[in-house]
Amino acid sequence: MAHEVGIYVFCPEQWRLEYGLGLEPENRPALQTGSRHHARKAEVERSASRLLALGKSLLAAAGILLLILWILGR
Repeated sequence: MAHEVGIYVFCPEQWRLEYGLGLEPENRPALQTGSRHHARKAEVERSASRLLALGKSLLAAAGILLLILWILGR
């Protein structure tokens, strides 16, 4: 149901043809290629997000370590 709503919002004509008239898309290979492309892109986005979180954690740890060393060096 949510998929149908998304299709209607994006393109009411596609919804009418596919769900209203029951016609199958003729460009299935292109649709599948696009789905694979977006799946790969999403994985890259997730990896980049994890690496950014790791980088922020390392920066925070380095800051704490520098603060400790500064306090001990007084």
